Amino acid sequence: MSDSPRPSSRPDFWDVRYERDRHLFGAEPNAFVKAEAHRLPPESEVVEVGAGEGRTAAWLAREHGHRVTAVDFSETALKTAQERAEAEHLRLDTVRADVRTWRPDRQWDAAVVTFLQLLPDERPRLYRLLKNSVRSGGWLLAEWLRPAHLTGPYDRMGPSRADRMVPVDEVRRAFADEHLASVEAVDVHLQEGPHLTGDAAVVRGIVQAGAS
Repeated sequence: MSDSPRPSSRPDFWDVRYERDRHLFGAEPNAFVKAEAHRLPPESEVVEVGAGEGRTAAWLAREHGHRVTAVDFSETALKTAQERAEAEHLRLDTVRADVRTWRPDRQWDAAVVTFLQLLPDERPRLYRLLKNSVRSGGWLLAEWLRPAHLTGPYDRMGPSRADRMVPVDEVRRAFADEHLASVEAVDVHLQEGPHLTGDAAVVRGIVQAGAS
């Protein structure tokens, strides 16, 4: 799975966190995805990797009529996502899988990933997964904390080590063969639940697959 001496994350760790703190990252959608969702045609097929409890996936299904696949390795988080989808009659499917090893046999119109914590040797496979998962002309919306978050005038939140954060240049190189509508370093005030609220340094990517 990884050449790193320590794992980037474990399902049992996140199961415990989601059991202890329901809506660990809030119940509202990711603000960046919400702002950029206008790029997706109505009733698109969307995959969110590292979807957690499905707060963003549910919003995409409810507000835009998208058919969303929420992927995460936490059974507890996906149970919450599924319960919400059933209660609100949303077109949302859940897939329990580790994105570090997952091999989907299909493509979607768009992919979403926000604040997924992987180590440097694991991220190239994630980037390939994202590119291969999106049909030509489709969109990728991605947001991560960037390493400057640990050294600048920002609030302490998220991972405690820079290797779980993503440099801007890494994202640009990873998607250099696609159309980069925007890959930017942004300073922002996050409100992504009780554990991800405050001033932060992020990288935000808007990528169109197979376009030039």
